[in-house]
Amino acid sequence: MTFYCFLVRVTDATVAMAEYISGTEEKFVERMNEKVEELGLKHTHFMNSTGLDEENHYSSSYDMAMIARELVVNHPDIIRFSSIYEDYLREGTDRKFWLVNTNKLLRQYEGVDGLKTGHTDDALYCLATTARRDGLRLIGIVLGEKESKVRNQEMIELLDYGFSNVKIKTLKKKGDSVQDISLEKADKKKISLLLKDDLNVVYDIDDKNLDYQYKIDVSQVKLPIKKGDILGKIRVFQEKNEVTNGILISNQDAYSLNYLELVICNMNSILFGNYIEE
Repeated sequence: MTFYCFLVRVTDATVAMAEYISGTEEKFVERMNEKVEELGLKHTHFMNSTGLDEENHYSSSYDMAMIARELVVNHPDIIRFSSIYEDYLREGTDRKFWLVNTNKLLRQYEGVDGLKTGHTDDALYCLATTARRDGLRLIGIVLGEKESKVRNQEMIELLDYGFSNVKIKTLKKKGDSVQDISLEKADKKKISLLLKDDLNVVYDIDDKNLDYQYKIDVSQVKLPIKKGDILGKIRVFQEKNEVTNGILISNQDAYSLNYLELVICNMNSILFGNYIEE
């Protein structure tokens, strides 16, 4: 009965959040399915915000992995919460409630810091897990097991396989300069494109060919430019296959010169050489 009451509270909270964000749960579910299309997922359709069994409410292990990736990559703060094994709700009140994470792998497997357990009558025991070791993060999905212990053991075997057979290599570091861009009619003669984050590639330990080719795609540059603005992408290829990519940002501000500044610039260039700061 305690578990049932807690489950009702969780589902009620989910619906309340959906209503707060979109006005109604139905509209929120529409947004969920719009996100499914945006991510290019072919085997997922939502009918509610709670994840409870309902006709035409389904997904697949691949799609769940892509949803988990979207969450971890673009909303990494989730790890702050999913990595907590136990905590208290309403601490400091007379209604203090002890809450224990249902993801037992947090204490059973090195590197696990998320992500979500699940169980319904139709879906049975499911688990989406993410773990990080030596800079390599893996995501594992197990669906449809009859027992939670079996589900957890299968996830352990899945992560063991991943960490034993896959490695990560840093090709370039966050902040590395990749290319310079020349500017016209600006207060800077050029700016540099820097890597927003480390450029990493994941490879199989049996892969003997670790030669990579780079292609830099630069966006149409429009002034003014702020330091940190996204100006392009670096793409990494191995035997014509794109294996990873990274975002390129500006290393400094740059703004358009007005007419008077251009005149002064040209005069100084003629008299003293190009004075514009590089």
